[in-house]
Amino acid sequence: MMNSRTSVQALFLLLLSGAFGHAMAQEPPLTTAERAAIEARIETLSTELDSLRQQLTRDRLQSDSGQPDLSKVVTTASEQELEPVEQRRQLERESLRNPFSITAHRRNYILPLSYNQRVNEATFGKIDDNGTPDRTEMSFQLSAKFNLAEQLFGNYGGDLYFAYTQRSWWQAYNTDSSSPFRETNYEPELFLDFENRLNVLGWTNINNRVSINHQSNGRSDPLSRSWNRVILESTFLKDDWLVSVAPHWRVPESDGDDDNPDIERYMGYGDITVARRFGNSEASLQWHGNPSSGNMGTQLDYSWPMFGSIRGHLQYFYGYGDSMIDYDHRTQRIGIGFSINPLFTSGSDPYFE
Repeated sequence: MMNSRTSVQALFLLLLSGAFGHAMAQEPPLTTAERAAIEARIETLSTELDSLRQQLTRDRLQSDSGQPDLSKVVTTASEQELEPVEQRRQLERESLRNPFSITAHRRNYILPLSYNQRVNEATFGKIDDNGTPDRTEMSFQLSAKFNLAEQLFGNYGGDLYFAYTQRSWWQAYNTDSSSPFRETNYEPELFLDFENRLNVLGWTNINNRVSINHQSNGRSDPLSRSWNRVILESTFLKDDWLVSVAPHWRVPESDGDDDNPDIERYMGYGDITVARRFGNSEASLQWHGNPSSGNMGTQLDYSWPMFGSIRGHLQYFYGYGDSMIDYDHRTQRIGIGFSINPLFTSGSDPYFE
């Protein structure tokens, strides 16, 4: 009797699931308005969920009267606060569906006019014995990354990327020396990226990154320059401000293999970037150096929208470390040109590092 009843129940469930599946198959696709309404509802529920999570966090922190109230110090950023970051993340997630997708890594720009007040004539003499470097040259940077794996540490994240950045200084107008490339720096790296949304005193830690980085100019002695580093980078966002802190550790080399044993005396042990958005324009200041030796380098970038995804770009550098060949040469340079990817989201432009 029990087996018969179980069989009847199983048959009933099978018929019910078949009818439900048939009804779902006959259901017409959603209209644009219906899809938009569902997406708006999801966004509303996400906001409400964030609010409830913050409420629970405050309640837990206040439950112990002996502990200070940290609810105003440490919170979780809401979807609205991270809207620029989430736009960038969503674009990158969509690109991952294409196995051949490559996205921008650092800024991509070209400066057709770059004037160097303090050219390094000593190193150029090893490129062209009879020539002298022009103060005006062309400079450009190409940078892209490729996703290799996602969430290697489960819920803790950890997306694995390979990235490549190339920066060149081209004596394009120096026809007397056959317009040589004065310097090119090659920078491949492998990094783990951990997305985050922890909010401390109004600053949201949007991501943390650990990378193994190689940088060199691909030349033989006596012009060879290179080093390998492990870099820990943390990025913080607050309204129209962005701060990135990136300390590094140089991988030791033997005396016979080290092309530039004193590079840390000039480049220091990391860099700090501070950026500010002004409407659709933005400015950033990057600093690196070794204060104990008095050697530092500072780069100021300013970009503004022109047409489409093209932005005007102004760049100024002063100090040591403008390039690998000039790591121990003080440079003063200003350039103007174009860039294509801003630091912040602007209109339909994606957010990139």
